[in-house]
This record gives sequence, C-alpha cells and structure tokens, in this order.
Amino acid sequence: MASAAQASAGPTRGESAPLTRNRAIAVWALVVVASILMLFSSLTIWVKRQALDTDAWTNTSGQMLANDEIRQQLSIYLVDTLFSSADATARIQQALPPKRQALAPVISGALQSVAVQAADRLLQTPQVQALWEAANKRAHQDLLDILNGKDKGRFETANGEVVLDLSPLVTRLSDRFGVQAAPDAGKITILQSGQLKTAQRALKMIKVLSVFLLVLVLFLYGLAIYLAHGHRRRILRAIAVSFLLVGVLVLVIQSITGGAVVNSLIKTDALRPAGNAAWGIGTELLRNVAYALILYGVAGLIGAWLAGSTRWAVSARRRLAPVFEDQAWIVYVAVAVLFLLVLAWGPTRATREWWGILLLGGLLFFGVAMLHRQTVREFPAAKAAS
Repeated sequence: MASAAQASAGPTRGESAPLTRNRAIAVWALVVVASILMLFSSLTIWVKRQALDTDAWTNTSGQMLANDEIRQQLSIYLVDTLFSSADATARIQQALPPKRQALAPVISGALQSVAVQAADRLLQTPQVQALWEAANKRAHQDLLDILNGKDKGRFETANGEVVLDLSPLVTRLSDRFGVQAAPDAGKITILQSGQLKTAQRALKMIKVLSVFLLVLVLFLYGLAIYLAHGHRRRILRAIAVSFLLVGVLVLVIQSITGGAVVNSLIKTDALRPAGNAAWGIGTELLRNVAYALILYGVAGLIGAWLAGSTRWAVSARRRLAPVFEDQAWIVYVAVAVLFLLVLAWGPTRATREWWGILLLGGLLFFGVAMLHRQTVREFPAAKAAS
C-alpha cells in the first residue's frame, strides 16, 4: 500500500509552490517571444540555406526544369526569343514568292508551335539540362559575389547588371532549326545597379538574423525553463506545443504567401501553374523546416506526457519500470534507431551538420535519461517485482 501511494504521488513529486505572479509572467513572456522569433528564424534559415546557397539553388533549378509546367513555359520563352531575335517572319516572307508572302505569319506561327515541342524534348536531354544548371549556377554565384562585394568591377563592366545567360540553350535550339539568333538572345536580367545597395543590406540582415535568431530562441527557451523551477515539466510541454504551432503556421504562411506572390508577379492565367510549381519547388526546404518543427513538437509532447501525472502516463511509466531496471539498453537502442531515421530524412540543416546532430541527439537522450531516472525513482520495487 505504501509503495502504491508513493507511486501515485510520484508524478507530482518535485512540484513546488506556484510561481509568483511576476515570475510566471516572465516565464510565459519568454516562451511567447521565443516562439515568435522561432517563426522568423525559420524563414531566414530557408532564405539563407536555399535561396542564398549556390549549390542548393543549382539543385533547385534542376528540379524546376524537371517539372512539366515549368519546362513547357521555358520552351515557349526560348522559342519566342529565338524567333523574335531572328525575325523569322521576315525571313520566311523573303523566301516565299510574292503571291505567297502573306502566308509568312501563318507559317511562322506553325513553325513556332513545332519548335516549342522540339524545345521541350531538347530540355529533357542530359546535355541541355547540364547547360541549364550551369547557367543558373554561374548567375547565382555572380549574384552572391556582387552582393558580397567580391566582384564589383565585373558588375560595372557588364552594364551594371547580373544576368541569367540562357543563350547556350537558344543556340542549341537555333542550330536545330537553322535560324541565327541575336548575340544577346536569352539573357535575363536578375539585378540592376540601382537595386544593389538594397539587396546588399537585405543579404547582410539575413546572414546575421539566421544565426542570431536561432541562438536567441534557444537562450530564451532555456531561460524560461530555468526560471520555472518546480514547474519545468509544464513549461517544457508549452515549448513543445509552440514548436508544433510554429511548424503549422510556417506551412500556412508558405501556402498563402505562395498564392499572393504568384498572383502579383504573373498576370496571365496560363502561366500561373508554372509559377505555383516554381514556388512549391523553391520553398521545399521551408516546408521541411515546418515538418521538422512539428515532429519535434510531437516528440516533446509525447515526452512531456510520459513524464506527466495523468493515470495513463503513470501506467506507462509503471510498465516501463522493469525494462528501465533490467534492460534499459532496449529503450536507448529504440530511441537511437528513431533518431537515425530522422537523420536519414534530414529535414533541416541541423540534422545534417555535426553540431546539430550532437545538439539534437544530446537533448533527446538527456530527455530519455531523465525519464529513466524519474521512472526508477517512482517505482523502486519494479526490479524485485519482475
């Protein structure tokens, strides 16, 4: 009877008197502020790790070319660029007899339709895909060099513009149809000199915030836990809920913002499917960050529930007690396998970098160790009973 009473009282052991009003306000304010900052941190991490990383952008551009909607619109752009720069209609008109010259626009339109299909097939070949990725990589690296002030001289000699040079793709297409394109055909301006200072300030801010915000978030959460002495389990549960809610909010922002961005940039309905596809591919890392936050939140809630005072939680710890006493390695191995599966998924940079693996792994196994300690303390007779 005594042991049963001790077990039932165990979950509330260590709980002290309620927090003072000022301390409670401070603790909850820290959790709320940290959660808001975590939302902004998620957005800055996405921008830095996907939009501002050349290798990541090159990989993203390859995924975009593999999308049917995007590749179709790129094919149309390349063909339109080729035919307009070469003035195909005028050339066809010159080649026709005088009585047939009025048919030149019709013939040109028919050729363009055929050319779009040919361009789409051409863009699916490994050689042209390599040219596409090389063009994106070069343009992205040029952009970062300019924004970081590494190659300002080349920027000035290029008429103050950073361009995505798709002329090699236009050349491949012109060779296929025997049409000579203009030398500057297929060059898309990415950045002009008038936008340089604004872009440089934005880049510096993103670089600082992507690191500073994450550190500040962890510090604020840690401070909240420290100040909540005697009520840390409840605060840990609140932090887990905040992770889950921020993850869901990031997904909502990604969806709503995507529609707004595409609609503001693209006025033609026929182009919007390609725009939506590009946004979806370009924000893949942002969605992965959101999924990771949701996963961490769910894991935290499960841990908080297992350490809680509910009847089911106490029953779960009572069942785990013999395992923790006699075969604790089984629990740790199971947790390690789950952790390795998360690392194989690699939803965020933290799960792909040594420091992130150590941090997340350390926190996970610290939590399991605390549960182990709590369970053994609450049910000291489990080993003898088993």
